[in-house]
Amino acid sequence: MLSNQDLWILFQEAYGLKSQDFYFEEVITDPNIITKKGLYISIEQEKRDELLKRALYNGVVAAVWPKDEKLPGFLPNHFPVFVVPEPFPALKQILEFYLKKIEENGYDQMTKFRLFTHVTEEMKQNNPIVDEITKLTKKVALNEEGRG
Repeated sequence: MLSNQDLWILFQEAYGLKSQDFYFEEVITDPNIITKKGLYISIEQEKRDELLKRALYNGVVAAVWPKDEKLPGFLPNHFPVFVVPEPFPALKQILEFYLKKIEENGYDQMTKFRLFTHVTEEMKQNNPIVDEITKLTKKVALNEEGRG
């Protein structure tokens, strides 16, 4: 499974709880998804604060946040936030890291990626990288099915 320690390795700028290792059951881009131990990646360009608040309410335990956006004041101090230049390349980086990790180690339980449940303007503008992310997500799903 993907862990918070993995993200501390991937992203140099981060805030929140670092000393305790925990795993993400899901990675989501839609804050309306009810999740348990989810990692939320903010891909929307507007109302990010509101969307993160909704994601928190729906069960996320960490977030990937764009560097050019101010962190919301309502976040608990211990809540891990991984700050990245752009969310889409960071998502691609997470997927590539995770694929390499499961190829090297194998896992009984896998992190589920529930991405792009609704189309946004930003996604349409970034089609090449969204296509790459979609292919990587399918690879992760195939690995998960192969272990089932």
